[in-house]
Amino acid sequence: MEAIIKLENVNFYYDKGKPTEVHALKDVNLEIKAGEYISFFGPSGCGKSTLLYIIAGVERPDSGKVIVNGQDLMKFSSRELAIYRQIGIGIIFQNFNLIPSIKNFDNVTLPMAFLGISPKKREQRASEIMARLGVAELMDRYPFELSGGQQQRVSIARSLANNPPVILADEPIGNLDSVNANNVLDILKEFNQRDGKSIIMVTHEAWSLKDVNKIFYMRDGAITKIEEKGEKMAVKKVGAGYYHKNLFPELPVIEARAKVMASLILRGYSQEEIKRLEYFLSHYLRNQIDKETFRMVLDRPYKEGGVGLWKQRAKKIADYMENIIKEEKELEVLYKKLERDPETPLYEEVEKIQRWLLGDFTMKITPLQARRLNEIVMERIRNIILPEHFQKILNLPKDEGGVGLKIRTSLKITEKLETLLGREGGIEAITKTANA
Repeated sequence: MEAIIKLENVNFYYDKGKPTEVHALKDVNLEIKAGEYISFFGPSGCGKSTLLYIIAGVERPDSGKVIVNGQDLMKFSSRELAIYRQIGIGIIFQNFNLIPSIKNFDNVTLPMAFLGISPKKREQRASEIMARLGVAELMDRYPFELSGGQQQRVSIARSLANNPPVILADEPIGNLDSVNANNVLDILKEFNQRDGKSIIMVTHEAWSLKDVNKIFYMRDGAITKIEEKGEKMAVKKVGAGYYHKNLFPELPVIEARAKVMASLILRGYSQEEIKRLEYFLSHYLRNQIDKETFRMVLDRPYKEGGVGLWKQRAKKIADYMENIIKEEKELEVLYKKLERDPETPLYEEVEKIQRWLLGDFTMKITPLQARRLNEIVMERIRNIILPEHFQKILNLPKDEGGVGLKIRTSLKITEKLETLLGREGGIEAITKTANA
């Protein structure tokens, strides 16, 4: 089968000719065929996203060719590039990149408006794709009213609005917890297998490679290895052994262990937060700080040099790490254990918190309500949403994407959670909102 995307000797520099020059891509050669599900995989800063945006026509290489369907992308005019980005590809971003001032439905229809598609057809297409992705009830809400998982599904709907043959996904699960991350991966798999879309995903998380057909391993701006996988794919080869022997051969085992543990324990957190945990983990593993100090820095606010976890989770993670370090001395065994159930400490807590929050009430909630409550509890714990947004989602009807609780119940639950988190300012904000 002929390659639909082909790169030949592509080089790219940031700040070329300046003291800050970085050779981001080095003689990259690759081919991607129609219908493939491929991934650029490697550590942060290895050039994965840069390569993706070269293919998207957003960045232009300093040398080499980018061939798309037999045509050199670098010879396209500005108008031709714009059309290519509108109908040739769809981009899914880590940070969702939804326009906050317009409703979700308008975010999805906007790409079609740029092509001059009639309002009637835009509405029909947007309704169909949002229904398929399970966000039809969120059409009339704004992005800031949604959870992270909901925002990413709207973002995927937008990327598919013009029915492009190729989907570019830049760390699409980077800001999601494990549940929503798996939902997004299932969506990508479905559109690849059922709709024949070519998927190009950038990721640094080995577990997310479970459905891809081909992996391009990257390090320091170069492709170091290409691995093709059969229909029954396994990630066994892409575990701690890969991290240590291929990505980080220069690192001592302890640093490799810290990278593995940090990326899995804080799955869904930002790279900055993961790096901060990695730093303290390496010191803990070297016995340079004790368990209590480790717990304190986990709990300390990020702006004050800590990791920014809340107190209960900081203690849970410290206990969990102490036990797992005692039990598992081998890096590969440790990786498999964490990858199998990486967020047990957090998810156990969220379930317990949910039961505690509802303990004073006699009403029963449906599985859908429980899932939505867990999702927003986790996002409130991470301070992704404000207490007033948490309370609003609790109160919002189920058919509008909320939990569907009564106003008084929503207020009490929010106050209870804020008390647990020790965020008195949050309680004050909720009280003011309720009295307004």
